[in-house]
Parts: sequence; C-alpha cells; structure tokens
Amino acid sequence: MKCWRTFDFEKRYGSNKILMYSLLLTTLFFSFSFAFMQSLFSKTLYSGYFHVFLLALLAVYPLHKLVHLLPILHYWRQIKCQCKITYFCMPIISINIKQPVPKKTFMASLLLPFFTINPALLVCGIMFPHYIHYFTMLAAFHTGMCAIDLLYFKAMAASPKYAVIEEHDRGYEILIPQ
Repeated sequence: MKCWRTFDFEKRYGSNKILMYSLLLTTLFFSFSFAFMQSLFSKTLYSGYFHVFLLALLAVYPLHKLVHLLPILHYWRQIKCQCKITYFCMPIISINIKQPVPKKTFMASLLLPFFTINPALLVCGIMFPHYIHYFTMLAAFHTGMCAIDLLYFKAMAASPKYAVIEEHDRGYEILIPQ
C-alpha cells in the first residue's frame, strides 16, 4: 500500500478554527431550521420538560459516537475506545481502528450520524410542534458535532475509488494499492 494523502485538520487549522466553524454551522442550522419549522408549524412554544431537554443534550454526543460505530462494527476486535477529559470538564470519546478500512465504509461511518440523528430529531419536532425549539436546538447542536466529520468526508471524497483509510495519532492516511 502506498500513502496517497494524509489529513489532520486539527493540526492544519487548529482546534479554535474548527470550533468556530462548528459554532457557525450550529448557529446557521438552528436559525434556518427553526425559522422554517416555525413557519410550517406555528404553535405556541412550551418551556416544560426542560430537564428532559438537558438530558437529551447530554445524550446526543454518546449517541453520535455509537452511530459512528455501526458501519464499522464488524471490525470490533480492532476497535479501541478511549475517553479523555479536555477543557477541564468535557469528555471526549475517541474511537480508533487498528487496521485499514475501505473508503466507502469509512465514509459511511462519517456520514451516518448526520443522516440518522438529525432527521429523527426534526421528525420529533414535527410530531411535537410545541417543543420544536428543543428539537431544532438538539439538531443544531448535533450538526455542530458533525462539522469535523463533514470536513473529513469532503477531503476523502476526492480520493481514489479503491482506497483504504488508516487512522493514526496524526490524523488519517489514505492508502492506495500499488
């Protein structure tokens, strides 16, 4: 296998720039989705069940990571999960695979949380229009979490068709057969 390209967005752009991109994406998603949904389903908004909203907000991140695992679950023997605390209180769950993964499988793993969790949250907003603000906030928060996944997906989309992706501490390597 020959290395076609290496990606490490945290090193290239820095975590602050990625965080700003994520916050911008979150704000834009909430603004447009809430305005659109509120124009379709203009009901009085209720502020009850705020404690459920906070629990759902805490559950979105582990659910996001769990959905990432679904396409690569058959690699379970090579998967290593770690949890570390950053910024004094924020847990970060990292999932590493010790063997190369086909490009299509890896890209499916990157996009699956965005295309499963967000539609589910928006459908819940349609089903419970009095709490549409909670569901659009959850979807926007999740979209912000998906920002780095979308960046990696965009970068990997141009790689050769039969490439495999290998994870390293310094990012991802796209390997192609010689």
